Amino acid sequence: MRTIVVLGMHRSATSMLARSMHRSEEVWMGDRLMLGMPDNPKGHYEQLPIVWLNEIILSEAGGSWDNPPNRLDILKLRGKFDDKMREELERLEDGSEFDSIGFKDPRTCLTIELWEPFLKNPQYVCSFKNPIDIARSLNKRNGMPIEKGILLCEEYNNRVKDFINKRY
Repeated sequence: MRTIVVLGMHRSATSMLARSMHRSEEVWMGDRLMLGMPDNPKGHYEQLPIVWLNEIILSEAGGSWDNPPNRLDILKLRGKFDDKMREELERLEDGSEFDSIGFKDPRTCLTIELWEPFLKNPQYVCSFKNPIDIARSLNKRNGMPIEKGILLCEEYNNRVKDFINKRY
C-alpha cells in the first residue's frame, strides 16, 4: 500500500490532479468526496473528513486556511489528533481495492508534518501555479485582496518546499 498526497495551494490545480487520480481507477481517493460547487463545478475531490480535521487543527493552532498559524504552533498539537488521523487513513485503506490510496486538501500543506507519521510509503505530488493567478482567483472567489492572496500563496508554497526539501 502507498499513500499519495497532493500538496498545493488553493486554486493551484490540485483538484485537477486529484480528479485525474480518482478517475484512473488506480488510486482510491475515498467515498466522501467534496464534489462540484459553483467555484469548481468539476469537483474538489477532497475527502471531507480530512478537510474537517485539517480545519480543526488549524483552528486549535490559532489560525485558518487563509490565516495560517505558524509551523511551531501546529507542531505543538502533535499527538492530539493522532487517533483521528490514523482512523481516517485506515478508513481510506479499508475502502480501497487498489494498491494506492490518496488524498488532497490544500490545508495539508500546513499540517503535513502531523499526517506524515501515519502515511504508508508516502509519495507527494506537488502543484505550483503562478501566485498572481492564484491571487486573482481568490479575489474573484473570496474577495481576498490580491496582495494578501500572493502572500498566502507564497506561505503555502514555502511550507511545501520546506517539507519536501527536508525529506529528499
